[in-house]
Amino acid sequence: MNELLNIFFRATYIILLNIFVFTFITSIALTEENIKASQLFKSIKSNNANMRVGPGDRFEILWNFKKKGLPIKIHKKFEYWYQIETPDGSIGWMRDYLISNKQKTIIFLKNDNIHKNKDEKSNIIANVDKNSVLIIHYCKNKWCKVESKKYKILGFVKNNNNNIWGAYVSNPK
Repeated sequence: MNELLNIFFRATYIILLNIFVFTFITSIALTEENIKASQLFKSIKSNNANMRVGPGDRFEILWNFKKKGLPIKIHKKFEYWYQIETPDGSIGWMRDYLISNKQKTIIFLKNDNIHKNKDEKSNIIANVDKNSVLIIHYCKNKWCKVESKKYKILGFVKNNNNNIWGAYVSNPK
């Protein structure tokens, strides 16, 4: 009888140890995924997108966004839900089908100018108002190539780290 109890306790110990190791390894993988996700900016795909308190339809709606293309920052992913941050710093959860992977946008945090070339001395081809949302092609060396399809404008804006939100600027190596 004692031998059966010893076998039972050893088997239980091994099973619990395996569960603990699996849980620990899974949490590390999810943390790495969330770290990678926190480096992403995406945009809202719909003109009617709810941001919720938690990851599920049962959670209260914090905001209802009516502006398609608004840039958002991804913090975490849980099943089909993303924890996002909006330009004003609000944080909540949004369903994956409401988030665009294709169209990248930026929002202007203050009035700014769009230049013809990546040079502050180049011609200013447009003035941009605060809260304007434009398509972004890329950012490099503190300059972002932006576009407004509505006004048929394609040019460059200098990212001073406080004038636009929705993109990271790569530094030269």
